[in-house]
Amino acid sequence: MGNVDVDVVIRLLSLLLQRPMRKTKLWRLSKLNYYSFERYLLILIERGLVAERDGLYHLTEKGTRETLAILEWLRRVLY
Repeated sequence: MGNVDVDVVIRLLSLLLQRPMRKTKLWRLSKLNYYSFERYLLILIERGLVAERDGLYHLTEKGTRETLAILEWLRRVLY
């Protein structure tokens, strides 16, 4: 898997927590170059956190649960 930037992972998961979106929209909002975006999206799909349906990428049940847990932990620790 190599090095993973946790900030990027949280950014992508948080974007998809807001709503499902097309790949191009997610890429633009991610502010990553396309190569990096593809790499991170594949990691999230392989881990069962993100899935694609009818051209829209969305969090899976596991992805939603884990994203909410991460965000809650950050709120609890940092604020």
